[in-house]
Amino acid sequence: MMKGPVTPKKRDAVKGKDEGIIAMMQDRSHKATAPEPIDPKKRPMPAEDSVKQFLASRARTIDYIKTTQDDLRDHFADHPVPAIGTLDGYQWIMLISGHSRRHTLQILEVKADPNFPKN
Repeated sequence: MMKGPVTPKKRDAVKGKDEGIIAMMQDRSHKATAPEPIDPKKRPMPAEDSVKQFLASRARTIDYIKTTQDDLRDHFADHPVPAIGTLDGYQWIMLISGHSRRHTLQILEVKADPNFPKN
């Protein structure tokens, strides 16, 4: 997305979505399913590989966020879920962060279940 042209004329298409992204990613009352193109069930891998890939990707993302001078608000890409639609670079970073947070909340919910093993 960031390699594409700067297109500030698309800003209106994403205006006001920041708050919605935050709310959507933290709302655990709605159970989300990954869209077909990114469904992890379609590309299963061992847990160790999954964790390794996640940590490497996260490190690259954090490094990018810390060092970028890119104008994140003037680059755009469509989300694979049509209801979410177009997002700017900044909103994609919010979504990435919120996605990790959402899974953390999901893990905590599972661990809080009385039937979850205690040891």
